[in-house]
Amino acid sequence: MFSGGKDSSLALYFLQAASEEFEFTFEVHAGVFPQHRYAASEVSKIDSFWKKGGVEIQWHNLEASDDSLEKADDPCAVCQQVRKLLFVEFVRRKTPSEMHNLVVVTAYTLWDLVSYSLEYIMGHNLIRSDGGNISPGRTRFLETGQRFHSVLTMKRGYTMYRPILKYNKGDVVRIIQQASIPILNTPCRYARFRPKRILETYYESRLLCFDYDRVLMFAEKCLSLPAAAEYESMSEDFLTGALEPGTLG
Repeated sequence: MFSGGKDSSLALYFLQAASEEFEFTFEVHAGVFPQHRYAASEVSKIDSFWKKGGVEIQWHNLEASDDSLEKADDPCAVCQQVRKLLFVEFVRRKTPSEMHNLVVVTAYTLWDLVSYSLEYIMGHNLIRSDGGNISPGRTRFLETGQRFHSVLTMKRGYTMYRPILKYNKGDVVRIIQQASIPILNTPCRYARFRPKRILETYYESRLLCFDYDRVLMFAEKCLSLPAAAEYESMSEDFLTGALEPGTLG
């Protein structure tokens, strides 16, 4: 799952190197949304770079316009839903035999995990539950909590793999620059709506770096992060952001 940004570019860089060493094949899928980020010149430059290395990117023009973001109260939620549906439809088309040979690679980083933790601390503890139901903050954390685990084998047989979870943003930027990998340079107009982007600005200003093992231990002990086995047995509705209270049973 490729966006053209620095995180997914680093994940693809590692995947390309691993495929040469261990002799496996892979597909690269990119959803062109929001459209204002994907200038034709930038997409062409990125596509040409990876083609020279033998990587063919499948660019999907999603059936959604930026107008839907302009009118939304939460444009980031709309964007995420559009992109998630591309992934869900891709998985649904696989046959049972194909599912057991499928590994889905995504590009979440350590800074994402820290931001999810802080978002949950603020949202869960400061916002009161309504009518005894699970709090919105807890629901959100259950959905994002799967991303703390680098490898998950889901009930339908496919595997989720996140190769750059232990990387701080500074590590990502350093490797991207050293390898001269082109990335999208057009910033998203709606980045200010995303809590984790706001928090990233703070981490950068404070020159903070984090340790994956310590972040994971904190989330498990203090935030009751479900273990990998619990996510592996979970209803896959959470992939679309439709996780319901009680899904973890």
